[in-house]
Amino acid sequence: MLLSSSVLYGQLQTNTGMTPTQLVEDVLLGSGVQVSNVTYSGANNAIGTFDATNASIGIDEGIILTTGTVLAGPNGPHGPNTKENAGIDNGYGGYNQLSALVNTQTYNATLLEFDFIPLSDTVRFKYVFASEEYPEYVNSEFNDVFAFFISGPGISGGTQNMAIIPGTTSPVTINNVNAGLNSSYYQYNGTGNDGPYNSNPYYVQYDGFTTPLEAVSKVECGETYHLVIALADVQDAIYDSGIFLEKNSLNSEQPVKVEYTLTSDPTGDGQTMAQNCTGAEVTVSRSGGNLNQALTIPIDLSGSAVEGLDYSSVPSSVTFSPGQRTVSFTIDALNNTAITGVVNLIMTFEIEDACGNIETQEIELFIKPVDPVEITLDDQTLNCPGEEIELIPVATGGGGGYTYSWSTGETTPTIFVNPNTTQSYTVSVTDDCLNETATTTIEVTVPVFDPLVIDATPDIVEQCPYVPQSLFVEAIGGSGEYSYQWFNPQGQMISIFSEAEAAPRETSTYTVVVTDDCGESDTTEVTITVLSPPLLLDITPEQKVCPSDSVLLTVNPTGGFGNYYYNWPHSGETTQSVWVNPKKSTGYSVIVKDDCQTFQVVAETFVEVVKPKANFEAITEPKFIGLPITFQNLTNNGDSYTWDLGNGSTSTMTHPNNIYEVPGNYNINLIATDQYGCKDTITKPIVILDEVYLYIPNTFTPDGNRANNVFTVEAIGIVELHIKIFNRWGEKIYESHDVDFEWDGRYRNKVVRDGTYVWKIEYRTIHDEATRLKTGHINVLR
Repeated sequence: MLLSSSVLYGQLQTNTGMTPTQLVEDVLLGSGVQVSNVTYSGANNAIGTFDATNASIGIDEGIILTTGTVLAGPNGPHGPNTKENAGIDNGYGGYNQLSALVNTQTYNATLLEFDFIPLSDTVRFKYVFASEEYPEYVNSEFNDVFAFFISGPGISGGTQNMAIIPGTTSPVTINNVNAGLNSSYYQYNGTGNDGPYNSNPYYVQYDGFTTPLEAVSKVECGETYHLVIALADVQDAIYDSGIFLEKNSLNSEQPVKVEYTLTSDPTGDGQTMAQNCTGAEVTVSRSGGNLNQALTIPIDLSGSAVEGLDYSSVPSSVTFSPGQRTVSFTIDALNNTAITGVVNLIMTFEIEDACGNIETQEIELFIKPVDPVEITLDDQTLNCPGEEIELIPVATGGGGGYTYSWSTGETTPTIFVNPNTTQSYTVSVTDDCLNETATTTIEVTVPVFDPLVIDATPDIVEQCPYVPQSLFVEAIGGSGEYSYQWFNPQGQMISIFSEAEAAPRETSTYTVVVTDDCGESDTTEVTITVLSPPLLLDITPEQKVCPSDSVLLTVNPTGGFGNYYYNWPHSGETTQSVWVNPKKSTGYSVIVKDDCQTFQVVAETFVEVVKPKANFEAITEPKFIGLPITFQNLTNNGDSYTWDLGNGSTSTMTHPNNIYEVPGNYNINLIATDQYGCKDTITKPIVILDEVYLYIPNTFTPDGNRANNVFTVEAIGIVELHIKIFNRWGEKIYESHDVDFEWDGRYRNKVVRDGTYVWKIEYRTIHDEATRLKTGHINVLR
């Protein structure tokens, strides 16, 4: 089986693109277990992998099995919980062993099974069981079922269920783990209708699930066992359930581990010891069910290093006393002056596992001679005074870490310096192992430059504004390779070259900054004096007029030089004032020049043509005779209103009401007037109907008491009615074509069970040609 589908919703991701063998071997399998003969039975989309990081399940990754689908959607396992009856009927049959557990029929069974050989006396894996049957069907017959059936040597009865409540012999089920029983192992997730779960994207769709639990069974090491992971719907094929199996949690761990740590790591490889400086601490730890027994593990030595010359003595074995979990010993690299290169030491630990097999674990260490401490650090030359540079000495030799001491008083491996004049720096490096010290001194050369000086264009005097001017600057001294920045009076940069162009409207001062390669700067200013005052315009402000009205627009200039010249672009007129008669809101502009003729100034104004936009709605629904009808005024820019309400009534209110005693069609007329006296009119029809009414209750109690013993409706203006009532399985249990029907809660001469039943009503009113449809539910309580 090879499937391919990947979906993402909220924080839960699933994927169905792996074979059953890959799911077990690459996802579920941990250490100390050998698996074979993997098979799967069930719907293709009912099994896959999941990633539930931050999804509040308690397990981040692994395998998911469901009685429905693992794909995203309202009926899958992905959150948030927005549906109270999520589920899919796959059309698959049940499983006999699960049916035997609950003594009833099962459906949509999902089975993952395989053989395995454990390498210790215990096998275990972690899981979470989740179901949509929570919490409504706790302690009912509608309880989906799951189990982990293990069979093989030493299993009592030949087959046992590993899904057991911790500390008990009771199986994990909806009736055994819930809010009322074993609640510490239960997590409530809403019903799909209540908050905050239905708005929390980090939860799954299932209404409830267990906390992470561990399935554990005693086994015989090296024997073959069979495991069936099974899940199925009970009684019906709806309301799905799922099992989350933790990644790499199927374990039967080896009992012994060998590890080591170095006292220092001079080469950075985690394996090489410096001669006469480095040691290694070796730790052997054990676990499993045999801690109460003594254990001896032999150690074989090999490699080019010689015990007693190149390294300290190593015990021939390690022995655990009963109950002891760890044993440690230390190896030191010795000072053998005859070593000319790197030698190695291999320690082989012969370990008998719980199956009686001998396996080996090795540690390989290297021993390296210690070279004298040397320092490499070259003289430096700066480009500019005060430039920052990092001094990085390279230390070699020794047998471990280094300690640094600088003439500046710093003790870090490197230092940053920024001298303004030529300086010498000394560093001493001491080997932390041998305490040998090497010292070197370097010189940092700093260049000397002449001062930076700049000279710019002299100040300029001009009669008219906007006359172009060229500005120049010249620099000498500094480090050379100058950069330029010209700024206008507003602080905006106008050039990055030695030349800048300017055409000021009024007297203005321009600033130039010259900077050399070393960041030294000099600044000067150039002022351009404009003798003419600024030309300013004052134009008729914005106006509001009714359609077809005229208005006079006038511009009044001040300042400038000499005579004024006008141009109105909309008409070509050259006078100071013009009349305009716009049909719609229009903007107008005028261009004014003076005798300088070096620029022009534009003034703008706006004439808004205004009138109200009449509009209204009759907002009362339904519109029946004898009921007040409210008219909501939706007019824009209205100031006063005149209403003709169609039946002889009038009003000047903004939002009037009116009552109509006779059914029929009425034309409603609204005249709106704005503050300028402009008017707009709108007429809309309304239809007044005879009264229609249909009331349907949601609960009745067929218990034989005085009231509320039947389910019926109250109807006015209803001429036809057809009702059908269904139970939760979609079975029709009542039907009537009578407007005045009465259902006494019976089906096949027996009162139905308490619960919620769905109804569907088709009806026609005195105003309808076709029937209408309503659906809902009725609660039966006794």
